Amino acid sequence: LVAFFLYLDLFYRPVRMLSGAWEQMQEALAGADRVAELLAEEPDVVERPGAVDLTARVEGALAFHDVSFRYERGDMVLEHIDLQIPPNTVVALVGPTGVGKTTLAGLIPRFYDVCEGSITLDGHDIRDLTLKSLRRQLSIVLQDVFLFHGTARENILFGSPGAGDEAIVQAAVVANAHEFIVQLPDGYDTMIGERGVKLSGGQKQRLAIARAVLKDAPVLILDEATSSVDTETELLIQQALERLMVGRTTLIIAHRLSTIRNADVIVVLEGNSIKEIGTHEELLARDGLYRHLNLVQERI
Repeated sequence: LVAFFLYLDLFYRPVRMLSGAWEQMQEALAGADRVAELLAEEPDVVERPGAVDLTARVEGALAFHDVSFRYERGDMVLEHIDLQIPPNTVVALVGPTGVGKTTLAGLIPRFYDVCEGSITLDGHDIRDLTLKSLRRQLSIVLQDVFLFHGTARENILFGSPGAGDEAIVQAAVVANAHEFIVQLPDGYDTMIGERGVKLSGGQKQRLAIARAVLKDAPVLILDEATSSVDTETELLIQQALERLMVGRTTLIIAHRLSTIRNADVIVVLEGNSIKEIGTHEELLARDGLYRHLNLVQERI
């Protein structure tokens, strides 16, 4: 009888394994179907016939000409935005949450297209450029940094795959990332996990800054780049960003107004349009929305 049950267990064990493998295969097939559906979708943003491949490095002059935008079947998020940004200018976008700051910045790399008006880069309507050549001119550092399952080196190289080791290290030094990278178990060859799970929030952001330094694009977009880190880490990131912004047209989006006081121009958004434009000192003197936002943050 004991032998019977032993043989019975030997029989059922592969059956159970086969059943588990079948379930995994069904899950994989369902996932493959979802991937196929995604790949089959037509992109919302497409290149125009005969789009220009912008091969030369641009100076970085950005201009919004009477730009309006709404998400599909929604109300207008932005209306009649007119804004001229000369090359090598640092422009900060501020305003209450949900006012359209990130949306405005997202129009530049054509994550979505304007509904009315146009955006130009060095006089070129960005819709007349190939997406690849447009985005080659841009570096973006987001609050929610996207890192790949790979090494620290590979994540810095993303966007600049031909760079050598010396350039990678130099970029990490500029980004205040070299010190923590060399302390990782395998240094630059350390696997950082899916989405950088083995790194802290500040380390992820400095790795993203190193990536932007290495790419060396003339236009830089910083979206909430220091809003989720401690004070010491924020200082390291701010130092890195100040080095990165030199010689570039920079668009900064930040809720912490203390981080953008030295911007060349501050654009205050309210509702769905531009409310105020000026320097930090000019806007404080006007006793408008920007001054109110500063007073509120000083009390916190």
